[in-house]
Amino acid sequence: MTTTSGVRTAAMLTLNVTNGACTDHVLHPDGPFSLAAARGSVRDWPPLSRFAAGPEDDRPDAPLVLATIADDDLAPVAFAVSQEHADGPVEVAIVGTGDPDRALAQIARILSLDHSGAGLTDVAGRDPAVGAVLARHPGRRPVLFGSPYEAAAWGVISTRMRVRQAVTLVRRLAAEHGTRLEVAGRTVDAFPTPEALLALDEIPGLPGEKVRRLHAVARAALDGDLDAARLRALGPVGARAAVCRIRGIGGFWASLIWLRACGVVDEWPDEPRATAALARLHGRDPAGFPDAGTLAEATAPLAPYRTWIAFLLRITGA
Repeated sequence: MTTTSGVRTAAMLTLNVTNGACTDHVLHPDGPFSLAAARGSVRDWPPLSRFAAGPEDDRPDAPLVLATIADDDLAPVAFAVSQEHADGPVEVAIVGTGDPDRALAQIARILSLDHSGAGLTDVAGRDPAVGAVLARHPGRRPVLFGSPYEAAAWGVISTRMRVRQAVTLVRRLAAEHGTRLEVAGRTVDAFPTPEALLALDEIPGLPGEKVRRLHAVARAALDGDLDAARLRALGPVGARAAVCRIRGIGGFWASLIWLRACGVVDEWPDEPRATAALARLHGRDPAGFPDAGTLAEATAPLAPYRTWIAFLLRITGA
């Protein structure tokens, strides 16, 4: 069968569990993909690692277990993702109350399996320096926020706050006001739903203005203004403008929500570390490129994977 995102799945096996139906699926990566590399990215990225199951899941043979808020019904959903070998089929167990196909498309987006990576070989040929980085990190694709709603909430909470403090606060929110789900024998806490967030008049550790901004994020999610498909349909300019209309979301976080929650593949971000890494690869001053035209010329050979390459250069330091 084929999901709405165009990825292929195996026949579903439905089981009854406490938190909803558990369905089993298979994703077939098009091009290189390593779940082991994705696991490392999840572990090292606080906005996503806070919704992954515990450190014992770092065993190579253990599934990657994640929880998020579902695209379709805005209810909690959990995933257990396994892969026997790099580039091979990716098995996905899903626990949630929404449409299993929509949930499968969502985890495909989170792991950047919703796009083909087969053209990366051509990129490596056009830019051998970038090709060398790809060769050192085979199958490493970006990992994304679980949903634009959670990306916006993280932006509100973490602004002007130390990352460790933000992670602690969000984990407490998930434990006290979110939902605990079980999948593949592991438990994981999901972030509070928009309705649960709106029910909180105050949140210890957050000033009143941040609580009001979180309420604005929750209302935007309920109104469909943070739906990933809707934002993608608006395109880069329209999506950023739409997100900026939410109280507390400025241009910086609008760009991050667009690039790291909506599944964008081919836009070079305004990310100094990625640009500096690209400059070093090309023997330029690490400060970057003198103008937008020079940067556009340098990144043109990386199409149609400019966002993916920027992610790789940023996290590896190249």
